[in-house]
Amino acid sequence: MKKLQLDFHLRPAQTPWLGLLLCVLGVIAVLWVMTQIDVAKEQKNQLELQEDNIALRIKQRDSKIKAELNASPVSAKVEKIRRDQLLSHAPAFDLLERVWEQNIAFSRLEIATVERDIKMDLEAKSLNDVLLLVDRFEAAPETKHVTLARNSLKIGDPHRPAVAAIEVLWLADRAAPANNASAASTASRVHSASAASGVH
Repeated sequence: MKKLQLDFHLRPAQTPWLGLLLCVLGVIAVLWVMTQIDVAKEQKNQLELQEDNIALRIKQRDSKIKAELNASPVSAKVEKIRRDQLLSHAPAFDLLERVWEQNIAFSRLEIATVERDIKMDLEAKSLNDVLLLVDRFEAAPETKHVTLARNSLKIGDPHRPAVAAIEVLWLADRAAPANNASAASTASRVHSASAASGVH
């Protein structure tokens, strides 16, 4: 068997440039891949942060909308009560003063300013007086609608007065409301009429 002779001092006849170039390219490729991995991780972190911010904004918006929805009915109710408190009974008393006659006695009187509604039970000398009262209500410019709910003669009374129930709806104020003194005077007159037990 022939002996292998190794000469470590012998220079190679050709430098392996191709191998070196491939090694350098391999190192560059590894570094590029690692850089891209870091960039991808950073982008992922940014996207997750943006998603968290968007989710937080949506949650805050939903909470705000829910709070507004929960508060709106209360606020609307409070505002309605405040507006209702500003309404006056003066138009109703003015209308009653205009149409009332001494042969009419109110036994019940209810005034709803919000609905602009007057409900009354009354007694009169005759059914004709009741119908005349209805005509006067209908002739008033601020009257919207008049309903004669019932009318009959009072049984058991020797004078047989007429009893009736009338409902009147009036329009919104067409003129400046009367002052408090006028309204109080009218209310006093209506109260006196309501206190009467009958008309003889």
